[in-house]
This record gives sequence, structure tokens and C-alpha cells, in this order.
Amino acid sequence: MEDLLKPDFGVLVLTVCNFLLLVYLLKKFAWGPIIGALEKRENQIAADKQTAADARQSAEQLKQELDKRLAQISDEAAHKMAQAVKAGEMQKEQLLAQAKEQAQRLLEQTKAQIEAEKNKALQEVRREIASISLLAASRVVERQVKDDTADQIIAHVLQEVEDKK
Repeated sequence: MEDLLKPDFGVLVLTVCNFLLLVYLLKKFAWGPIIGALEKRENQIAADKQTAADARQSAEQLKQELDKRLAQISDEAAHKMAQAVKAGEMQKEQLLAQAKEQAQRLLEQTKAQIEAEKNKALQEVRREIASISLLAASRVVERQVKDDTADQIIAHVLQEVEDKK
């Protein structure tokens, strides 16, 4: 058993030669493709990270643009609402002015009609008074009575005129 613990230089040299041969073969055939695959994978990961960063930045820009557009649309809507309210107020004022004007015209027309009716009634009253006066005068002349009787007839005719009112 002691032989097992003592190193054998022949085996040691063969082991070192095998190890160096393995390193040489690995370097010649395996390291290039393995390193190439690792570098390719590393480049792919870096490209994916850059694409993700670009997409994130693009999404942020798009979000900012959409927020600005939304704010613009909101401002435009508020502006149009204000314009619509202003237009409604103007129409309301115009309608009120037209209604007042029409009411004033109707009032003036009514006053003119009342004045015309009043004048017509006054003319009728004057004709009536003239007719009654002629009637009274004709009665006075017909009877040819004394002055006292004529005064009584005139008073009677005036009383008839007052009763007709």
C-alpha cells in the first residue's frame, strides 16, 4: 500500500502529456466554436437589450405625444363648449330683443287701434250730439213756444244724451 502513495514519474509524465494534448485539441477544435457561440449569444443579448430600450423609449415618446394630443383635444373641446355657450347666449339675447321689439310693436299697434276706436267713438258722439241738437232745435222751432219751454226742452234733450252714455 505504500507503493500507492509514492508518485510514479512515468505516469505523471503521461498524465501531463495527455493533459497538454487535451488542452491543444480543445483549443484547436472546441474553444473557437464555443467562444464564437458565446460571443454570438452575448451580442444577441446586447442587441435584444438595445431593442427593448429603444422600444421603451419609443413607447415613452408615444405616450408623451398622446398625452399632449389628449390635452389639446380637451382644450379644444372646452374652447368649443365655451363658443357654443357664447353662441347660445347671443341667440338668447337676440330672441329676447326680437320678442321685446315685437311686444313694443304690438303695444303701439294696440294703442293706435284704441286711439282710432276712441276717435271713431268721439266722432259718433259728436254726430249724435249734432243730431240731437238739430232735433232739439227743430222741436223748438216747431212749437214756437216761449223761452221757458225752450229751456225745458233743451234740458230734457241734454238729459236724454246723458242717459245714453
